[in-house]
Amino acid sequence: MLPVQEILSALSLHLKNGNAIVVAPPGAGKSTALPLFLLQQPAFQNSKIIMLQPRRIAARNIAHYLAEQLGEKVGKTVGYRIRGENKTSVDTRLEIVTEGVLTRMLQAAPELPGVGLIIFDEFHERSIHADFSLALSLEVQQALRDDLRILVMSATLNAQAIAKIMPDAKLLESQGRSYPVDIQYVASNSRSSIVDMVCELVTQTFPKHDRDFLVFLPGAFEIRKAAEILSRKLDDCIVLPLFSDLNKQQQQDALIPNKEGKRKIVLATNIAETSLTIEGIEVVVDSGIEKKAIFDLRRGITQLTSQKISQASAIQRAGRAGRVMAGTCYRLWSKELHGRLAQQSTPEILQSDVTDLILEAAIWGAPMAELALIDQPIAAQLSQGEEKLVSLGIMEQSNKISDFGRQVHALGGNANIAIMLLKSAQLSDAHQSLACALAALLESKDPLPQAQTVEVTPRLIFLLKNKQHSLWQLIKQWHHKQNIPLVDWPLQDVSILLAFGFVHWIAKHRSEARFSLANGSGAVLHAEDELLRHLGQQSRTQNNGRWLVVANMQLTDKQSDSALIRYAEPIQFEHLKTYFPELFTRNELVQWDEEKQRITASESDYFGRIPYSKKALPKPSPDALATVWKQQIQKKGMQALPFDARSQQLIKRVRLFNRVNNTTVQNEELPDFSESALLKNAEHWLLPFLTDKNSWQALSNLPFYQLLSQQMDYQQLKKLDSLLPESIAIPTDRKATIDYNDEGQALLSVRMQELYGLQEHPTLLNGKLPITCELLSPAQRPLQTTDDLIGFWQGSYKQIQKEMKGRYPRHFWPDDPANSPATATTKKRMQQQ
Repeated sequence: MLPVQEILSALSLHLKNGNAIVVAPPGAGKSTALPLFLLQQPAFQNSKIIMLQPRRIAARNIAHYLAEQLGEKVGKTVGYRIRGENKTSVDTRLEIVTEGVLTRMLQAAPELPGVGLIIFDEFHERSIHADFSLALSLEVQQALRDDLRILVMSATLNAQAIAKIMPDAKLLESQGRSYPVDIQYVASNSRSSIVDMVCELVTQTFPKHDRDFLVFLPGAFEIRKAAEILSRKLDDCIVLPLFSDLNKQQQQDALIPNKEGKRKIVLATNIAETSLTIEGIEVVVDSGIEKKAIFDLRRGITQLTSQKISQASAIQRAGRAGRVMAGTCYRLWSKELHGRLAQQSTPEILQSDVTDLILEAAIWGAPMAELALIDQPIAAQLSQGEEKLVSLGIMEQSNKISDFGRQVHALGGNANIAIMLLKSAQLSDAHQSLACALAALLESKDPLPQAQTVEVTPRLIFLLKNKQHSLWQLIKQWHHKQNIPLVDWPLQDVSILLAFGFVHWIAKHRSEARFSLANGSGAVLHAEDELLRHLGQQSRTQNNGRWLVVANMQLTDKQSDSALIRYAEPIQFEHLKTYFPELFTRNELVQWDEEKQRITASESDYFGRIPYSKKALPKPSPDALATVWKQQIQKKGMQALPFDARSQQLIKRVRLFNRVNNTTVQNEELPDFSESALLKNAEHWLLPFLTDKNSWQALSNLPFYQLLSQQMDYQQLKKLDSLLPESIAIPTDRKATIDYNDEGQALLSVRMQELYGLQEHPTLLNGKLPITCELLSPAQRPLQTTDDLIGFWQGSYKQIQKEMKGRYPRHFWPDDPANSPATATTKKRMQQQ
């Protein structure tokens, strides 16, 4: 008896009146015995049960297993529906679905007629589709179908988290049945790759055990490499891969015992953590690493990232060794590191592109924030998704679905592919038929994985030559969905159709194998890709560079700076002009050239955010010049402007006037000539005179004194010249310049002899500001600085007189300078005058 059977009666009783949550470890029978039991209960005998399973491989295998238990084929009582595959009939009462199929069912018929129960299996994986479908199902139950029942099942579950959205659900736990598992931590300081370390450990431990091994590796690449090494080192077993891209038979070979009785080593991704039953496993070897597809919001691309698993995942993996017997789990990390692992994996909805969910929510008629989601996407995710939908014409700025957006949603699947299908129909049936083939190709694994190029056309040619290839089933499904015949494909227009769907990923060759994308990000090809040679041929026939339309790319740990292109096709520049004229823009770039100390201007043509041509402009527009000058003046500051000496003095005179005025409360302020004010008001007194200037030299030639003085009226200028003049008359009847400094001093620097006869110290501002007199020798060397000339005449002058008579005997050095005539010459010339 399976452990889950202990709670089946209580579950059946509770589902008559409400929802339920079942927590049971792998192997307890929750995905197998429980659904079959509920099918037989009176509450669901006349209705259908939908079971959401997050993984396709698990959905198929569970459906086949349950059908076998009933002695039937899949598609009768038990069936499944996954994208591109439908094994159901009118007799199907238990339908196992995945990949958004439940969301489609809810959108098509919200009341879910004929459905009595929805089961969310393996909910601990927190699939983005499971989260979203559960939210919609709860809304249906509350608003339309109070008789609809919801059951959430999980191997491990954060009960508090789900209680937020299902507070009335009954929690039932089954302890399960498992055998003891010996956990061994095998930490290594080796710098070898994870594959080499795993293979070494498996090789060492395989002879110590009797049954099969299950080895967890990050991804398909590592699995293939490990399979090659282990097959070479261990010849007494069979090495089998297990990951989602394998065909049904390859997957089945890994799940069932070997027909010849050989021991197996199953190399699996985290697909084998919970949903799948692999018979005969005694030993688990856990690399502790998984690959996660994480959406890069900045680039708008999904990145495949290798990361450490959570503690919950480690427990699930180890449990695989104790399903049918006592087992052993080797972990390639230390016990100390295990304690530092995250307890649970991050929900997929917080790491994914939520564009499609935003579209689904809009079609449903409720904003994402109003849906009963355990975790809401962050604002940046929602903003990025909404912007993308608006740019594609699917949504309007008001976040309402456009008519075109409804057509996109009706097709289902990826929005970019739906756009390609819809726009291809505007060309011809042949183009639409080709679009169906491209849709099938983009949704499936690469039919030419060993090809030396990512170019799409060779793959289409391969399909045309191999009509038995499994991709043809999906191609025909798309034709059927579009209700169009299969006709000859216009392969010369592959790039145009791809561009319809992936217009923001149109790319221009930049350097070597690097490309610039129309959305502003970057992408890279493998340096050996034959597509680079084809692009070289293309560049000889068109003058605007080498162009691609990228249909699939991915960021990886090794290409974290640029996305690696997976599918692409060369596109002619003329086709871009014909089909995407709205993406062509012309921008004038006016900027400061620091080296040349001048403003330069150029005109660039853009496709999206890709510049493809540029030419110099002889003269920028006045507005553009003013903008750049403003930026430079703000950047360099007012002190960097090339003011002439007179202008600098005017600024200091005005500042001094306002300073003294403020302290004496005269209410006669002049304009504010502080550095901050001049900078702030530059657009009024300076920038209008720079609209035809483009160099620092031209700026230096401006009449700064005139520009500054124009900020004052006649009366203000007259008052300034009266109280703080540029110069002052001295006793020799000449005008001597006054030098105003930043400390608020007025400095008069003249030969001492020119001030003879002064019996009062010179002042400014109606006597409030004494002029600082710097007295010079006949050779213009400083002798004395004083703010009290009369005191100087009566005091220290005597010592200076004595020194000067000896040094300059021909000059006049009177005993009473205050009552002597001023002179600027020698005694002899004074006598001649």
